[in-house]
Amino acid sequence: MATRETERGSSSSSQLPEDMIPEILARLPPKYLLRSRAVCKAWRDIAADTEFIRKHHSHQPLQPLVLTRDVGPLKAVHLASNKCRVVLRVIERVPIPLFFLHDARDALMVHGSCGGLLLISFNKSFFVCNPATRQGARLPLLLQNDLDVLGFYKHDDPGEYRVLYQQPDALQGWYSYHILTVGSPQARSIQLRTSSADVAAGLARGLESSCASPPVLFRDSLHWSPQESQGGDILVFDRAAESFSRISPPAEAMLIEDDHTQLFEMEGKLAMFCWHQIENKSVIWFMDNYEQMNWVKLSIKLAYQPIPLPPCPIVLYQEGHMLIVLYQEEASDKLLHCYKTGKLHGFVDCSTRGIRITPHMLKESLVLHEFLQSQRNDGACEWFPELEFADGSDTAISGNDSQST
Repeated sequence: MATRETERGSSSSSQLPEDMIPEILARLPPKYLLRSRAVCKAWRDIAADTEFIRKHHSHQPLQPLVLTRDVGPLKAVHLASNKCRVVLRVIERVPIPLFFLHDARDALMVHGSCGGLLLISFNKSFFVCNPATRQGARLPLLLQNDLDVLGFYKHDDPGEYRVLYQQPDALQGWYSYHILTVGSPQARSIQLRTSSADVAAGLARGLESSCASPPVLFRDSLHWSPQESQGGDILVFDRAAESFSRISPPAEAMLIEDDHTQLFEMEGKLAMFCWHQIENKSVIWFMDNYEQMNWVKLSIKLAYQPIPLPPCPIVLYQEGHMLIVLYQEEASDKLLHCYKTGKLHGFVDCSTRGIRITPHMLKESLVLHEFLQSQRNDGACEWFPELEFADGSDTAISGNDSQST
């Protein structure tokens, strides 16, 4: 006699070719993939396979991250539907005094996103978490008030995630640079190997925090948007050699202080989005030939011509999606979604006061990491009790459900 499980498995999969089931499951959001494990043993085995989990991650959409208040929650925007969902929130156990949030470092901030992991800080405490698996860990070595995170990236070693940060030397008057491997008991200072004296001088002046100006990973190196402290050039950090160099932005861009620039990858090429605040226009440049530094210009004419405030510029994400905040004095702010062609896609379902767009995107992953701790079954985060993940226990995953990497 067939068991209930085999009957369920047979009725669920008999209508589909066997090789199609993993393809369909790989395209489910993490929450629904985890629920699908209850269908039958075959589906549970598929969802627990290491290679399948990596494939599932590759099929997940990139979702821009936005903040709605100084203390959260953090939300992800599904660009295809213009829907917004809560990823995590900080629990306000006691009323927060007004003076508490005068320092921007006290607010909930996103410093990086890589491989489904988020690097976040709140009240000067840093932590790494995976919202899909509800794992995380504090980074106590980043508690210093005066450091700035510059980049969060994955090294070539399997499963090794690193944080690049700078710290001022009060006596010398210049910045030193350090790398912390997530899960390591200590950080290490890196020697400033540079391509020129100008690059070294720029590094001594420091870089902008990755909250506002995160680097883009291109050709195994981190690239930062042009910054005044770097002489208006694009700073490049080779992850393997741990050396710094510079490349020049388009000479015709003629960037000034009020302009907002953002680097991203476009169809396998390094690209730069420029928002000229005074002229109220946007331009995309892409590097047609990286070795020869040949930049090509693409003009953009937006269907809606905003005048964004400097703290919250237009942000262009991969695939050419742009998010723009429409501030309203007597009503909730609105979040506009446009294409790089200028066509208005619509309003995001995220109307509230004080929307803050981040330049970071979340691409969810169910990969488990040994250097992260799991949330307890009662929903509490022992590693960061002020944090609460969205979606409830149905999104939880244990070490028996998947394999770490």
